[in-house]
Amino acid sequence: MITYLRNGALAGLAGGSAMAVALHLLGEPSIRHALDIEAASSTGKEGAEMYSRGTQLAGGSLALLLYGAAVGAIFGVVFAAVRHRSRLRTDFERALGLGAVAFGVLVLMPALKYPANPPAVGDPATVGQRTVAYLTLVAISCVVAIGAWRGSRYLRVRGSSDHVRISAVAAGYVAAIALAYVLWPGNPDAVDVPATLIWRFRLAAIGGAAALWSVLALTFGWLSVWSSRTAGANAGEFHAAR
Repeated sequence: MITYLRNGALAGLAGGSAMAVALHLLGEPSIRHALDIEAASSTGKEGAEMYSRGTQLAGGSLALLLYGAAVGAIFGVVFAAVRHRSRLRTDFERALGLGAVAFGVLVLMPALKYPANPPAVGDPATVGQRTVAYLTLVAISCVVAIGAWRGSRYLRVRGSSDHVRISAVAAGYVAAIALAYVLWPGNPDAVDVPATLIWRFRLAAIGGAAALWSVLALTFGWLSVWSSRTAGANAGEFHAAR
């Protein structure tokens, strides 16, 4: 387990770095535009900002590194728990598969209901409401994904053919997610900034998350291969010494 935690944390650091670079390159222009709009709408209402944009970027990059390391460690624990149940052949393929699932469940599914908005959008009074709605939707996304995985295993054990099993699981998953979209409340805040700004920011947010999960999964896969080869070499040397 220590190896999985170490590899996960290292892979998470790489993923966090990739996310920081992606958000800086893709999202910073949209963020600055949004901040200009926000500043113009609040002229004379507030004093000068406490920290410069450069300081905010440095702090944000550090936060993304720490976030990536934490996510990577959790990724390593989950990988260790499910690797022997995967039908993929190698740890490298399993890492890529788990990363793709995590991106879909934790990023894409919630983002379709609650897409990211730039700083100029959002009433501070609704932060708590929006946070609770988003986090509970993420939790539901995880529950539905686990249910789909268990359902697929159950049907496979029962001898269902792949085309029946996959169709049934996909239909159940889509129905459950659609029901969650209907039941969960919409965004309470009006979006009154240019549409181009909104979509550029949202695409940048998705791109940053994609950078995190793709680099994390790739790095973890390579580290897993390296760890396996190292363990095999050490075991061979031990037996030779005996």
